Amino acid sequence: MNIAAEAKDITVGYGEHTVLKSVSLAIEQGGFLGILGPNGCGKTTFLRSLSKVLKPEDGVVYIDGKTVSSYDAKTFAKTVGCVSQETETGFEFSVRDIVLMGRHPHIGRLAPLTAEDYAIADEAMRFTNTLQFKDRLVTELSGGERQRVLIAKTLAQQPKILLLDEPTNHLDVCHQIEILQLIRSLTPKITVIGVLHDLNLASYFCDRIVLMEKGQILSVGTPAEVLTPERVYDVFSVRMIVSPHPVTGKPYLIPEYGIPQTPGSRHIHVISGGGSGAELFYSLSLHGFTVTAGVLSANDSDAQAASVLGIETILEPPFAAVSEASAARLKELVAKADAVVVTAMPVGHGNLSNLTALAGCKVPVYVLGEFADYTGGRAKEARRKILDEGGVCTPDIMSLMKKLMPYER
Repeated sequence: MNIAAEAKDITVGYGEHTVLKSVSLAIEQGGFLGILGPNGCGKTTFLRSLSKVLKPEDGVVYIDGKTVSSYDAKTFAKTVGCVSQETETGFEFSVRDIVLMGRHPHIGRLAPLTAEDYAIADEAMRFTNTLQFKDRLVTELSGGERQRVLIAKTLAQQPKILLLDEPTNHLDVCHQIEILQLIRSLTPKITVIGVLHDLNLASYFCDRIVLMEKGQILSVGTPAEVLTPERVYDVFSVRMIVSPHPVTGKPYLIPEYGIPQTPGSRHIHVISGGGSGAELFYSLSLHGFTVTAGVLSANDSDAQAASVLGIETILEPPFAAVSEASAARLKELVAKADAVVVTAMPVGHGNLSNLTALAGCKVPVYVLGEFADYTGGRAKEARRKILDEGGVCTPDIMSLMKKLMPYER
């Protein structure tokens, strides 16, 4: 494994305040490493240690096999390029002038810029899609455009390693993706090390991730290895649903938004399927109800949502019909419930018995919308029978919650 940069037992601080304590990390050449962690955990301090801005009190930093202290300023600038999170410039330089500043490490003192320098700067602007701005003042550009200009300036240095401190800070989602796609395309020719905040963007664009907390590295690995619900909760104190993204397959994180961990006294059983119950599970749990669910196929997205929320669920194997044992368990849970809610789910012959089990139900039944009927009309007939026996049709979750939680008068 070729190592582009390495920190060995570095301790770094500001005056008497120690931020990093005995931190070690080897960074492989040619990849995109993302550094994640809460505010104040030492991410930027670590990056500044690699960039020679901060000198460690103890330990050693190596860049391209040499200690950082052994580099003179010009040689270091040819090896490491840095892009900060700030895009504001104090002077009204043209875009081309800004990018040409990246050539200063390659020219002698007071030496004029050459045709090669201009060609390299133009290529950096072409690569970052900023060449069309070359004669405009950098102060006239948007935040995303200025960020691309600063990346072009750094590329004009022709570095081996690119350090980025929150490169998508203050940008809208379109420009965040645009910038990270640009940065990702630099690998494997350039090693990229970036401090990021968005966990999902880091998951998609980074080859490896470092998770930091309180000046320590807690975990290093691929996004799938690092971005687990347990680790994310330990570091950020936010519970996350982590599942493969439906298109990319990379870990995709969704906050749970603070579901209470203690179930309430009223019990609602939900009959759902095809993703029609997930939002209802969340709303009921958020309002303190004890929730049970099923019968569901084990590969149904509602089953996954129920599992994440800790909801007791009657499950069948994928593509299997509701068994007699599951139907019997369904009747038990329905009998114990204070109310039953049936969602606007797709109904086929395999799960039709979820509806027929409600015949003669002694507890209130709420029907949340229409079914998608794949049974030749039998599901619609079952729905009609539920309503004829006293079931209540409710148009949406808000209306349902008002019925389940009537206002005190």
